[in-house]
Formats: sequence, structure tokens, C-alpha cells
Amino acid sequence: MNEFLFSDFPEVSTEDWKNQILKDLKGNPWDKVTWETEEGFKIEPFYRKEDITDLPRVYKRSSGWNVTETVTSEQELTDLPKKGADAAVLISHEENGNLFGLKINTTADLEKLAGLTGSLPLIFSLATRTINFTDSLKKLIPSHNTVLGDFDPYGTALLCGELGCDESTIGKSFSNLSGTKGFAGVGIHSYTLRDAGASIGQELAYSLSWGVDYLNRHLDAGVSIEDAAANLWFWMGIGSDYFTEIAKFRAMRILWTEILNAYKPGLGETVPALLVARTSSFQFTAYDPYVNMLRGTTSAMSAVMGGADFVSVLPFDSEYSAQQELGKRIARNSQLLLRYESFLDKVEDPAAGSYYLEVLTKKLAETAWSKFQTLETEGGFGESLKQGKIQKEIRERADKKRNALATKKEILLGTNQYPLPSERHPELSTSLEVTSKLKNFSSSSTYERLAPIRLSYEFDKWRNITDVHVSSGKTLPKIFLLTIGDLTMRKARAGFSSNFLGCLGYEIIDSLGFPTVKEGVSRAKELGAEIVVLCSSDEEYANYLPEFANEMKAQLPNSWKLLAGYPKDLITQAESLGIDDFIHMKRNIVEFMEKAQTKWIGR
Repeated sequence: MNEFLFSDFPEVSTEDWKNQILKDLKGNPWDKVTWETEEGFKIEPFYRKEDITDLPRVYKRSSGWNVTETVTSEQELTDLPKKGADAAVLISHEENGNLFGLKINTTADLEKLAGLTGSLPLIFSLATRTINFTDSLKKLIPSHNTVLGDFDPYGTALLCGELGCDESTIGKSFSNLSGTKGFAGVGIHSYTLRDAGASIGQELAYSLSWGVDYLNRHLDAGVSIEDAAANLWFWMGIGSDYFTEIAKFRAMRILWTEILNAYKPGLGETVPALLVARTSSFQFTAYDPYVNMLRGTTSAMSAVMGGADFVSVLPFDSEYSAQQELGKRIARNSQLLLRYESFLDKVEDPAAGSYYLEVLTKKLAETAWSKFQTLETEGGFGESLKQGKIQKEIRERADKKRNALATKKEILLGTNQYPLPSERHPELSTSLEVTSKLKNFSSSSTYERLAPIRLSYEFDKWRNITDVHVSSGKTLPKIFLLTIGDLTMRKARAGFSSNFLGCLGYEIIDSLGFPTVKEGVSRAKELGAEIVVLCSSDEEYANYLPEFANEMKAQLPNSWKLLAGYPKDLITQAESLGIDDFIHMKRNIVEFMEKAQTKWIGR
């Protein structure tokens, strides 16, 4: 059959589509269905063929991807292939004489652990010690086909403040690591940027500049451009911005191809970028951790559809322990579902031909390329890193995200939206102490360090005070929602207040409504409430406020008086009557949590 099935139907123009959407919006503006990315460009609700005339090919070394297991203990290596893993990351780090992860001190240690993985492709995360095992790593190629080492002086500088080696020896180390087919010894750890709060565009631009710096160091050491390109790989982070993350990986392949072709025409096609993807810890939450299963799955899907070669998903409960078999099994299985039930490994570039994703890829690539060019004119990645420009930009972006979370301009389920007040994790205090030390590290090093602090940290810190308080056998503070007046408004404001105050983990007591404020306050007194929230409409607050203040003073003089909402015309009066705070959309939740915990539990 050569006929087109829809040839009898009239073509629908872009204008017709837009008019239909405007009709469905029922008077709402077009901006209602557009959104702006972190990089500052707008995305329309739909795109068509005329919106993108050039569809660049996304080059990849092989189809599909490797389900990658991260291993930090020897017992985890048992039967990895049977568990569903296609590849393994073996972590062994040394800092100040202390070893973290696997014991790899000698060639024998390395060969023993590699032997336990069968013939799986291996990624060795040895940091600056990679160069000590160069020959041993290369000898594993015949039995494992692909072996990656992660020598990355700039990555070490970002985490530790120093390069971890003499800068004059970097080129020689690159030279020693290069030249063996199947082995790439220099890994660019851009996921550390994402873990510290970098935007998608920042990670993309910085990765390109990072890679160019390392390419040039290879060439300066006498390495051919072909061997230099083959010796580099990128270890990228994956956030939860589903479509934009897909576009990021595609844009990375396209732009890296352009860069390699600038060194030698055709090189980008013959040596495509090798991309290892790992879910970013930045948007993984400590509270309601089961939501992390969803975050991990959608993030993995983004990386796969974007064209990552290796994908590693953090266990949903990784904030509590590195040795959680359930979390690791679910992390693997989420990828197996994508392979065996969604068949995402059957197509070379699953996103190709989607006008929406093609336009998003193009816009993101253009934005990142402009940032990359600026970095190059300023002296390149290494120079900007030494001056602290990159760290400053990432820190500013992270602070902006934290402020957006605290004011609910950004939503994180289980943290600032739909928290579970009864959830308890007193054991989280250990992790919080470690994070606190990272946040307050000394800045006396040569390079300014980046701290991998999750987005929800401030919420977790103040919330955990409640958990520790309860675990020690002390009484949980009670919040009483005094609902009165207009049914719709009192229910809406009680719901909002419950959601807002749930972040504290206190006991929240709702009510069906009271005929008078006095009866409501009396009920709050019977229950022993430390905090009472008046929930009604702005119009009715003018009548209820004086009575609420007087009854609270008479019956619960030591309890907090809160108002749900922010009636501008009544703020001065409310404050004069002793209202302690206002619960509303623009209130900074973290600041309120600090205020409440300091008052009712103590820091």
C-alpha cells in the first residue's frame, strides 16, 4: 500500500492549532501554556515542522545503554550480571589517609575485584590514584571490553580544593593513560556541578570547556587528537527536568561532535562522546524517600532517551545508608523496565523527529554554546575555575533554587508540598552533620570547593529537630486549625496551613468549624495546642481578629496566634493585636521553620 492514510483529511495550519488552544484557555493568556527554562528562553506548548529546518544527527558509539551498578563494598559484586547489571562502577577513594569504598591498594586488589564482576564493562573511580594503576587497568581490556578510569584533576579540585597532583605533570599523566583501544582514562565529573546545584545549561557549557581544556593538554603532551578524543569521557548528572534533560544529553553529543570536528574534520563522527550518566543527589529528598523512586526512573528515562552510554540510578534511600539492597535493586529494575517493557534500547535516538524535543535541543545547545564561547575568551575552564567564577555562578544558581523552594516557587514533593507530618527519621541526623561540615568547610585551599548539598537540606535540617525530639520521648507540639466562617475559604486555608505547617512534623489537628471564635479557642485549650491558626476569609478576619486575640490571651496566653493568609488591609491591626505570624504563599517556609523550632523545641 503506497497511499497515505490521512491524505483525504485537510491540513491543519499552525494558526488553527493556536486558535483552538486559545479557545480552550477560555480567556487566559497564551503565556499560560508557555514556560521559561532556567536558561532564560521560552518554550511554546507545541512545535511543528516549520519550527526546525535542520535536524542534526546525534552520533553515538553503540545502540542501547548499560545498566550500571555503583559498588562500594566487595559483597555487592556477587552475581552482578544475574541481578541485571550490565556494567559496574568500582569506587575506591583515599583522603587524608582514609580509604572509602573498596580496598584497592595494590594491583592484586584491583585484579581480584575485577575478576568478581565476570566480563562486565568497568568504571574505576580511583580519582588521583588512577595514574598509579594505568597498566593494570589497560590489561583488563581483553576480559572486560571497556574499562574507564576517572583521572580528573579539576574534578578533584572542585571537591577537595586542590588538583591532587602537580599541575606540570597533568599532561604526562594524560599521555600515559591514552593510546589503548577500549580504555579511556580521563573522566570529566560534571555530575559534581549538578550535585552542587548547577543548572542544565551550566553543566553543558562547563563540560564542553572542561573537555576542550583536557584535549589541549593532551595535544601539548604530544598525544594525537584521535587518541586524546578516545581517552576522554563525561560523567554527567541527571536532574528531574524530564524534557530538558533529554535535550541536554542530545545537545552534548551534537556540540562535542562540532568541537572534535574543529580539531579534525570527521573526528566527531568517528569518535562520538562517551557519556556516563548518574542521577543527581541534588533533587533527591530525605523525607518521603519513596518519591525518589519516581525521580530516579524519570531521570534514567531522560538519560536513555538523550543517548547516555552508561546510566546509574541512586538508591531511593541513599541518604540513610550506602548499603541498602532494596534501594539498589529498585534502581536497577527501573532501568530494566525501560529496556524490556518500553524497548528504549531498540532505537538509536528515541527523541529524534519530535519537534518539541528538537527545538528544545537546539535552543539549549545555542545557549550552552554561547556560554562556552564566553568561557573560552576568558581563558578557558581551568582559568575560570582558579578564579572561582564557575563556583560563584553555580553557588548563585543553587541559592536561587533554594529560595524558590522555600517560597514554593519550586515544588519538591514530600518536602515543601504534601509533607507527611507523622514521618520520622531521627537517624538522618548523622547525614545532616556530615552535610553541615561540607557546607562549612575551610576556604583556604587553592581552588574554591563545591559542596554537594541537596536542595532539601535546609528543610531536612529543621524538620529533623522534631524527629530527634520525639525519639527522645518528649511531647510533640500540637497545631490546632481553628476554622470558622465561609465554608469554602476556611477549608481552603486549613488545607493550605496543614500543607505549610506539615513541614515541621508537628501534630496537626483540623476541625469541622466553629460557630464562635471562643468555642474554637476553648477546644484548642482542651487539646493543649501550642499553635492555633485562624482559618477564614479576608473579609471576615476584620470581625474575628479582635475576638481571636482576646480569647487567646485569656485562655492560651503562651501559645502562638497565627493567621492563615495575608490580608494587607489588616496586617497592622493584626500585629498590634499580637498575631505571631502569617501563613501564606509568599512566606518563606524555612525561615518560619527556624522560628518555630527555636521557640517550641529548641535548636
